[in-house]
Amino acid sequence: MDVWCAIRTYPKHAQELGNPIPQEPVFFLKPTSSVTEFGQIDSCEGDVHHEIELVLKIGENLEPVQMTIGLDLTKRSIQDHLKENRLPWAQAKAFRGSAVIGDWIDYNPMASYRLELNGNEVQKGSVIEMSWTPQELIDKLSNWAPIKQGDVLFTGTPSGVGPLTVGDEVTASLYIDEECILSHSAKVV
Repeated sequence: MDVWCAIRTYPKHAQELGNPIPQEPVFFLKPTSSVTEFGQIDSCEGDVHHEIELVLKIGENLEPVQMTIGLDLTKRSIQDHLKENRLPWAQAKAFRGSAVIGDWIDYNPMASYRLELNGNEVQKGSVIEMSWTPQELIDKLSNWAPIKQGDVLFTGTPSGVGPLTVGDEVTASLYIDEECILSHSAKVV
């Protein structure tokens, strides 16, 4: 299983970090060894930022067949340094535990998702708000990448990203027509 990640699929998120909005989807990879379940998140001494994302499992015909809620954790100060020096982001994005993934359910294009930090909503997004649909992301990626059945795609994060500190509790929830169908929590240690 490869873990593919789309970036800047939500224009407001690109703007909040001072990044340009891409005309075509941009992707990076996380190692399979970075995948973990909800439960505990390492604060990495306060340098980790939360990014809630819809995560898709890719089917036999390169279509989204399952979905879950996930966190693409980012060591923001390291990423900023790497970006300033025009270097790859691996150290900031591919560390142990940086790809938090929940339970899989059948894919539904009407999905929306929310992240609460200590009981306060900090991020909210939906498939409808994305610059490209999940299928468009998969199609663009498959033009050049060796994607296959069983691969995972993080679809990008809405605005509202921010730091996590020791003691924080995050709750990521997935909705269909405003009904919560999946929810996972994690404690920051």
